[in-house]
Amino acid sequence: MGLIFSACSPNKKNAKKDPEVFCAASLTDVITEISSEFEKEAHVSVELNIASSGTLARQIEHGANPSIFISANKKWMDYLNKLELIRPETERNIAGNSMVLVAPLESPMDSFAFSPEINWPELFKGRLSVGDPQHVPAGSYAMQIIKKEGFENELELRLLPAKDVRSALMVVELGEVEAGIVYKTDALKSKKVKIITEFPDSLHEPVYYYMALIKDQNSDASVKLYNYILSDNAARIWLKYGFK
Repeated sequence: MGLIFSACSPNKKNAKKDPEVFCAASLTDVITEISSEFEKEAHVSVELNIASSGTLARQIEHGANPSIFISANKKWMDYLNKLELIRPETERNIAGNSMVLVAPLESPMDSFAFSPEINWPELFKGRLSVGDPQHVPAGSYAMQIIKKEGFENELELRLLPAKDVRSALMVVELGEVEAGIVYKTDALKSKKVKIITEFPDSLHEPVYYYMALIKDQNSDASVKLYNYILSDNAARIWLKYGFK
């Protein structure tokens, strides 16, 4: 992917500002590595603010002014777009992911190929960890799966919402719950959980990540970082961490 945007006559103040990225928690590792590579190449520092997409969008709404926003779904990007807080012409779909059911490594549950006939909530008796669907995209996808499968009533009192998808995974890693629904990329890099099954994309909205420059962010460094995240150099890092 080539460089597609250029800085728009930044003033001196903008030109000197180091870029700051507000990024969805599930992208922590990949964006940290991409930012590190960019810092070496561009000789600037990159600040990262990692949290759930909803939390970050609310922070921007209430006055935070990062250079770039990367959301784990379209909802929160559209939210900021309606508030006219992003540069809409810079919005890009940058990567994809999958949703999986995970359990602690020592769990007696066996992995299986997903089938609509399998009542997977019956495979464990305890609680199910998910991101809080009110502001965590992974939690929203998890609820779509649960509702599409018709398990909403069965799992209503067993759900344990977490502040972001990383926290949802951590609860499973610690053995505080018997299972969780998280992103496949997070599950693959964990040494403390195992994937029980991968949910088909037909059970939820496509898991895509979206990126845009924040309104009035025209500094050279911010635009160069934006372009670097879309570059071929960054593409190999995305693939390394299992993103589509």
